[in-house]
This record gives sequence, C-alpha cells and structure tokens, in this order.
Amino acid sequence: MVKALLGILLLLPAAADETFTVSGTVKFDGPVPPVKTNKAVMDDPACCKFHPQAPAKDDLVVDASGGVKWTFVYVKKGLEGKTFEPPAQPVQIDQVGCLYTPHVFGVMVGQEIQIRNSDPIMHNTHGLTFGANKEFNRAQIQGQIDRYKMPFPELGYLIKCDVHPWMRSWACVVDSPHHAVTNAEGKFEIKNLPAGKYTLGLWHEGLQTLDGKNEIEVEAKAGQTVNVVLKKK
Repeated sequence: MVKALLGILLLLPAAADETFTVSGTVKFDGPVPPVKTNKAVMDDPACCKFHPQAPAKDDLVVDASGGVKWTFVYVKKGLEGKTFEPPAQPVQIDQVGCLYTPHVFGVMVGQEIQIRNSDPIMHNTHGLTFGANKEFNRAQIQGQIDRYKMPFPELGYLIKCDVHPWMRSWACVVDSPHHAVTNAEGKFEIKNLPAGKYTLGLWHEGLQTLDGKNEIEVEAKAGQTVNVVLKKK
C-alpha cells in the first residue's frame, strides 16, 4: 500500500507541468475573394525574369474554404509575471524573385532577425517602425545577410524595399514564444501552454475580427480548438 501511494505522489508533479496545444482556424467573412496578381513585378525588367507569370499578391490570401493565410496569432493575456529567454535560433527572411519570404513572421523581443538577399540584383531593406523600435535602411547585394534585433514588442513592423515598393514583409514582435502564423489553410497551433485561460490576439495587415477587438478568449486544455472570423478593415 505504501509503495502504491508513493507511486501516485510521484506522478503528481508531472501532471502539474503538463502543457497543451491550442489550435484553430482563421476564416474570411463573406465570399472567397478572387486571387489578385502582382502585376508590378512583371513591369520591372529585372524582376520579371524570375517569374514565368505574375505571382499572386500576399496582402490577402484566402483558400477555397475561406481560410486566411498570414494572420499572426499570439498569447496577448494570461502569461503575466512570466519571462522568457529569446530563442537562440534566428528568424530568417529572404528576398527571392523580388519578393520577401515569409510575408508575415513572428519574432521574440531580443531574438535575431537575419535578412538575406538571394537575388542577383540590388535590393534595399528598409525597416519602418510604428512604435519604439528603431528604423534601419540598408542596400543589399546578392548573398548579403544583415542582422537585427527588436528591443520592444510591436505588431506590424514593416520591412520593405524602396527599389521595388511591392516587396513587403511584416514582423510581429512579442515577448513570449507562444505565437504562430496561419498557413495556406488558415490554420495555426500555439504549443506548450500551461493549463489556464488566455486571451489570444490577432493581427492581419488588412483584416480585423467582426467586433474589431482582434482578440478571443480560450482555455488551454486537451483538444482545444478555436475558430475566428475576420472581415476587411
């Protein structure tokens, strides 16, 4: 009996440390908008050589079922009092075919951002803040990698090319590792959340939630899923 009770007690700490994944889907409100092509790329003599046909625009990407790509989802409330070390692994941004990839990315405060130019032409990386982070502006030749760190949280830090103005990438800077960007089907996963109630925040460059608050309350538990609907701002 004593051995049995000891076995039960030894299991309790592991259960207290259990974490969960909150997953969900971000959908578009209304009919699926038609795909718009980036004609400006084809009008540039140097850039059109990289594409047999005009690439699709990245500012509003919705699949056939209504899933919205490039939505940033993060834990906005519920982690108060906790601190997190920024990951040692840098976030890598590339310029390929006169386009930034990825179009939207999440990064922690203090985590390194590496911006590379893989194109055989000159680009210009211009970071524009709407908050307290610093701006940067630097020309890049092929193979060049520039490194930056953001000291303050900020949603929608814009990185663009002044030479090719359609080239844009959005950094969402947060102070925890609990964030994600929706995939081509509008799906996301935020992993390793302790059990509890949280408020998820959402950011999209052209969309907002139906109530305009851009947040949703969730509970981290086994099998938890959420669905969010966005409309044009």
